[in-house]
Amino acid sequence: MPTFPSVWDPREEPTCTFCGSSVRMRGIVHHLSLGLFERSVSLPDFPHLPEIVGVGLSDWEAYAKILEKKFSYTNTFYHQEPFLDITILPPNRFKACDFLISTEVFEHVPPPVSRAFQGSFDILKPGGLLVLTVPFTDTPKTKEHFPNLHQFKVVNLGEDYILVNRTAEGGFELHKDLVFHGGPGSTLEMREFSRADVVHQLEEAGFIEVQVHEGSVPAWGILPPHQWGLPITARRPR
Repeated sequence: MPTFPSVWDPREEPTCTFCGSSVRMRGIVHHLSLGLFERSVSLPDFPHLPEIVGVGLSDWEAYAKILEKKFSYTNTFYHQEPFLDITILPPNRFKACDFLISTEVFEHVPPPVSRAFQGSFDILKPGGLLVLTVPFTDTPKTKEHFPNLHQFKVVNLGEDYILVNRTAEGGFELHKDLVFHGGPGSTLEMREFSRADVVHQLEEAGFIEVQVHEGSVPAWGILPPHQWGLPITARRPR
């Protein structure tokens, strides 16, 4: 299935003995700082600015707790409160945020994934910043594992997991050899993104200043060991 690791990822290994952060987590904070302040500031040194409104999509608890103290920030979830489905925004969420963090979420969104990119654009105020990570490859196109997904359920049969799907036309599909992130039966991978398609999806949603950040930042321990799944920033036009 994937051409990148589905369970173990070198970006996820905690490499800071003080805070337990991984390369990916430090990259997110670094690029959030650059996007908000035009300079890189360590997270504890972020200024206290409650007028800045931010939202996270299942963010890492360690940096989420600090962002809650610095800004008017809420870490949201798809399966528990505070709840937010980025593909179906309630009216009070439109143009509500100065920044949105979405890290390793969009590969799990049921198709069409364009709804998640559009929701990310719609939730931001003019000039608002998106900090995004998704695992991607350099293949020409994104590979959807379940392109006909409509009404579905993942069923556990002994040691196997099978996805049962009823298509929009009423037919049935069975999918095996499922890929989960976080271990068997955890979060199901819906697609393998291509780098070009991620950029295209962001631009189609209306984002500008789309940047894939490949450079290392040794001062902050940001040393990506690969060229996929790097931090991406994009901005809603002012």
